[in-house]
Amino acid sequence: MNERLYTIKEVSMRTGMSTQLIRKWEERYEAVAPSRFPNGYRGYTNRDIDTLLRLKRKVDEGMPIGLAVDELKLVSAELDSEPQGGVPGPGGAQADEVQRAHDSYQRVSAVPTGEASEYRDTLLQLFLRLDQIGAQRFFDQLLALHHMDFVLLQVLQPVLVELGDRWERGEISEYQEHFGSHFIRERLLALKNLYHRTADHPLIVTSCAPGERHELGVLFFGYFMLQEGFQIVYLGAAPSEKGILDCLEQMKPAAFAFGSSSESLLQASQPFFHLLDRRIAELRLSTRVFIGGRIVTSDAAMTGTERVHLVQGDAQTAVKKMKSLLGTG
Repeated sequence: MNERLYTIKEVSMRTGMSTQLIRKWEERYEAVAPSRFPNGYRGYTNRDIDTLLRLKRKVDEGMPIGLAVDELKLVSAELDSEPQGGVPGPGGAQADEVQRAHDSYQRVSAVPTGEASEYRDTLLQLFLRLDQIGAQRFFDQLLALHHMDFVLLQVLQPVLVELGDRWERGEISEYQEHFGSHFIRERLLALKNLYHRTADHPLIVTSCAPGERHELGVLFFGYFMLQEGFQIVYLGAAPSEKGILDCLEQMKPAAFAFGSSSESLLQASQPFFHLLDRRIAELRLSTRVFIGGRIVTSDAAMTGTERVHLVQGDAQTAVKKMKSLLGTG
């Protein structure tokens, strides 16, 4: 699995350190060695964040930063040389101190029971008031406290469902539902820039099913596919059938992943999926086709096809099933 990279702004929010201080510790003391995003900006791993938090703790206790970096590097070297099989190595108490710091960070990131519900209620009210600035600020705070997986699956996705349900019941206006949906869509699309992918990663083409315009479900798919190491190309909402077939012939992806939120639209698109299945066979490709969404209630091959699979579950669960079917899990 490819690890997500965090921007320096996100690291600043997670550690309580200024971006200027992070750069100073990196450049002057080699505290961390971040990777780079395609645009050249720094990209930090969870391990980099842990390292900065440990160093910050030492400095807060009065230790000079240079000495703190040297000590941490010494401890890391000792841990790397520690014998296997659970036999204590020379790290001793210092290794225990590193583990305690890591455990402390994990506890800070944990989510108490009921807190996720409060997050959802807060974000929902911000959406209903069309509070763009407040929603962005609250979203940034969530990312500073919790892993993106939690924010997506336990906050954004349920809020999206709640917005849709309230709109259908006539409890809120269409403009309020559209505002919240657009906010979430923008954040999901922006996540693509947080991952490095090269041509040797399997290509997955994501798209709404033909005729389908509700694209947020497939954008959730795309995020978790990126996490699992795939290249992602997104075709958008209501793609043309010809466009999908042209993409198959020219790009020869490892898989297509379609999102569908309407039983009637999925039924209407079955002839196309049968055509897509036949075209894959004619071209002698190994491409598979996956369809997910709230309306999919079980895992099964689409009747009359060999390569079209219905995949049940939330986006993260569905992606793991897709990996298994592709032979990469």
